[in-house]
Amino acid sequence: MQHKIVFTRINTTQLPLMHKINILYCILCYSSILFSQEYRWSPIESNDEKLTSGKYHAIIISENEYLDENINDLEEPKKDADRLHALLSSKYFFNEHDILRLTDPTRTEIIDAIEMKRKTLSVDDNLLVFYAGHGYWDESLKMGYWLPSDAKHDSKGNWVSNNDLTVYLSAIESNHILLISDACFSGGIFKTRSIAGMEQGIRRLYEIKSRKAITSGNLKEVPDNSVFMKFFLQELELNEATFLTTDHLFSKIRPNILNNSDTEPLYGVIHNTGDEGGEFVFYSPHNESGSKIEEEEALTSMIVSDERQAVRATIHSENKILPNPKRVAIINFDNTSGTNNEFGDLGGPLRDMLTTDLTEVQNLSMVDRQSLEKVLNEQDLNNTNRFDKSTATKIGKLLGAEIIISGTYFEFYGQLRVDAKFIDVESGEIVFSVGVDGAREKLFELKNSLANKIIEKLK
Repeated sequence: MQHKIVFTRINTTQLPLMHKINILYCILCYSSILFSQEYRWSPIESNDEKLTSGKYHAIIISENEYLDENINDLEEPKKDADRLHALLSSKYFFNEHDILRLTDPTRTEIIDAIEMKRKTLSVDDNLLVFYAGHGYWDESLKMGYWLPSDAKHDSKGNWVSNNDLTVYLSAIESNHILLISDACFSGGIFKTRSIAGMEQGIRRLYEIKSRKAITSGNLKEVPDNSVFMKFFLQELELNEATFLTTDHLFSKIRPNILNNSDTEPLYGVIHNTGDEGGEFVFYSPHNESGSKIEEEEALTSMIVSDERQAVRATIHSENKILPNPKRVAIINFDNTSGTNNEFGDLGGPLRDMLTTDLTEVQNLSMVDRQSLEKVLNEQDLNNTNRFDKSTATKIGKLLGAEIIISGTYFEFYGQLRVDAKFIDVESGEIVFSVGVDGAREKLFELKNSLANKIIEKLK
């Protein structure tokens, strides 16, 4: 939606006080309407306390309408997502305000939602991420993708890869994360595709960290009218148990799906995200019986307790404020390893997480991802290799940024090196650089260290 703003100079010196107040009120109201239309999703300014009130959280995504006319619109995803939303909030232990419901979101809005949960959830929380919409499997890259509403048929620039998801989800502290994808999206995201054993007991499974996924099909095309969703939602509705583990849920729906469609649903561990063998457990307080066994009582007490460990702070206390206001843009980090990592690119996720982390700092204004990507796409600039002095100055001025941070990362035999350089927009010169290195599995600790080093240089 395009807005045209016409500014008119008004001489208010002769106006009564109430007229001045009315003019100011109208300006404020119009500004509020304008920004609410342009920015449907603004997680950075949301109330964090409200977001962490319960221990079960969800991000429910449906993609029905696509901006690119070459991508067919769908009819069923919104209906299925709305039904799941209603089920979780009415029958299971999900508070309404802990569910982020995204209808036809862009790639940026999906990443922002995940980033919001990353910043607010602790190890005591559980997160369910659901997606229904178009998906694509690239056989040559061995990579699956979600197609957001702003996806382009002939470009993967706005697609969400399973690598993006594994990086972001593994950075969330929640003890349990369950990804449910009703799209052609599986393949390399799975570490295993077998159903876990139940010998350990539900309480034990809940205590152990898990990162699991259920997908509606293998590498084949998934129909709009989803048989998977029919049986998945039906089982959640008919469930009479107080506690329902994901593997038990999958074992019930899999035969029905195989018997009534050509698709094969998959269930397993999300590759390289820190799963330790636990299970996401659906808790339905409405199904509780009067005579619970000791294990169920202990698990119920654990879930409903108000006690919660604090979310670990990324930014050190001494780095929470800059002495002088600054506006900064961070662009993608380039892979200088010479080869592609088997888990995909880290450059985009590194940029996104650093941008979100730095919004905590007072006097530091970060250029949002959507504005940044729009300018870079318009200028046909997708990596730092194409940045020279004049380009940096031009992009910085278009974004209203004083400093552009670009970077590189290098992987070698499980070790990771990440460097960030600071480009002064006015001169186009590199004025500072910082770096971190360590084991690849310590990516998020390295990222946190880099964030603090960036602030120290900005001081």
